[in-house]
Amino acid sequence: MEEPASPRSTLSTTVSLSPPCRTSSLPPVLTYPPPPSISTERPQTASLIATTVRQVPPIPFQGSADHEDIDELDELRGMVSHTKGYFARDWSLSSGWNNVRYTIEAALEQSRLLNRTLILPSFLYARACEGKIELCSTLAPTVKWGAAMHSNIRDTLPPKQRIAYRVPIDIMIDIPHLRRSGHPVVLTSEFLRLSGFTNPEVLETTSGHFDRDKYLGVRPTDGEKVTLFVVKNNEYDLKGSVVRVDRSQPLVEKSGRFSLEDVGPVSRKLWEKVNDKAGHTTVSLEEAREAVRLYMDDPDNDHELEDILGRMGWGLLHTWDGWLGMDWLETVIQPVKRVAPLRSIRGWHDDYNYIDHDVVLLEGNFHSGRKPGAMFFTTSEARDAYAKIVLDAVRPIDKLRTLGKHLAEKMRQLVGGRMWMAAHVQPGNFVQAGLAAEQSIEHHSVRITEHLTNGSFVLHNIHERRGVTTWQVPNVAPDLTQFTLEPPKEGDPFFLGTDERSPNHFNWLKRNNAVLISDLLSPQDRLEFGWPVMITDVLELIEQVVLSHSYYFYAHPMNSFAGGVVNMRAKNALM
Repeated sequence: MEEPASPRSTLSTTVSLSPPCRTSSLPPVLTYPPPPSISTERPQTASLIATTVRQVPPIPFQGSADHEDIDELDELRGMVSHTKGYFARDWSLSSGWNNVRYTIEAALEQSRLLNRTLILPSFLYARACEGKIELCSTLAPTVKWGAAMHSNIRDTLPPKQRIAYRVPIDIMIDIPHLRRSGHPVVLTSEFLRLSGFTNPEVLETTSGHFDRDKYLGVRPTDGEKVTLFVVKNNEYDLKGSVVRVDRSQPLVEKSGRFSLEDVGPVSRKLWEKVNDKAGHTTVSLEEAREAVRLYMDDPDNDHELEDILGRMGWGLLHTWDGWLGMDWLETVIQPVKRVAPLRSIRGWHDDYNYIDHDVVLLEGNFHSGRKPGAMFFTTSEARDAYAKIVLDAVRPIDKLRTLGKHLAEKMRQLVGGRMWMAAHVQPGNFVQAGLAAEQSIEHHSVRITEHLTNGSFVLHNIHERRGVTTWQVPNVAPDLTQFTLEPPKEGDPFFLGTDERSPNHFNWLKRNNAVLISDLLSPQDRLEFGWPVMITDVLELIEQVVLSHSYYFYAHPMNSFAGGVVNMRAKNALM
């Protein structure tokens, strides 16, 4: 997807998520000699790790600068007592942090609609560590991936790639901030303790699966066994027949559940469009407008369109647009409207708020193939409330955000105080799976060069005309430094986020003007942050924060990492 016609801005100016862009009409504003201040040698990470381990105790790690000790059972009970009980998920811990984060965001909305306390996994799995296994295993427990995930997907990989590192979830996400933001959450280990178990570290499943038997202890109020209600996977939003929304009542109050005109000739046109979309039961607003255009006095009047659709038994739903027709990023920055038959709409609150069991469990994995929130919204207010969860409530810990902002400032200084650009290279596992945009580091570099050339042109244009628009996020104002800072100059280095770890590829990227996270992190930065900086998944989260402060960002849309960056950029515009 090319940049919008009016370049959109968050704190960082422009996002490009697209196939190779056309640059033939653009000036060649970038060249790629290695900048003199950046070494082309891979940093001596092992010695830095050893120094960090000697000087920083590995466990516990106090992530949030204003961390609150809410682990006392009486405080947790008090928090839970203000809700109807618990909401649980089968967490897919094998899917990587960004996909887990998307699932957490959706689960926060699902639990909020039912007024329940969300049960989060106590830990996550990181794929790699910057040191040797013997050293890294002293920092974070290692597990055999196949045994922990009950999967053989990694059995053919080299031995080092068949293990994972277990890290506490509160290294990756600010749990105290979630609670202060009005979202009651407990870790699985805390839930088990509240249910009377004294050995939660033994009981908690390695895969994130909610154990239907072993997790059900006793209620502290009356000593009775904890009760469980399971929402089956195919009852949530069976593709082709059920459209899951937050609350159906707003639509029912407007138009009723059914309509005599639901099977009329105009409605049949809409059904034809639905049937053309395998596995989907919604159509775009513009497709609906085209279907009923002949029956409208003013085809451009959205209120008239909504009224006609309602009389025909179709409802207007709110969500966000994807990129290039795909929903891999799950960003909440481009609101759109969809249309669905009222007979297919099911409200999450309407269907399950009546349940009085202690725990409501949504079974299975609900990340893939769904819009942000894993549901549609029946009002724009509800849609914006969910965006607030994504942009404000779910965030990295204070310590990590502070480090990321510090490194972003280093990057700005590296380019002489000018606006700087950034990109992300597809993860290596995407290449292995055949999902990456390019199949070699050289091809990736060509693709990045094209987009950053265009990016420099865009930033010069913004700086000269002093005009920019923001993403469609409430309460966002453009960052004015894009008008005061000088645009990039020819030869400026760019920041590159990547999980590439090959020394040869590292050196090749640096020779082509890339600045990596290892270039910006000083030994002092590592010592002050502590041992988690050696865990690659933590490093990638730091990279996301750095990327969110760039003035131009390029990534491919088949990439959940990029979605996290884009949402952070939208949030940064509020700062």
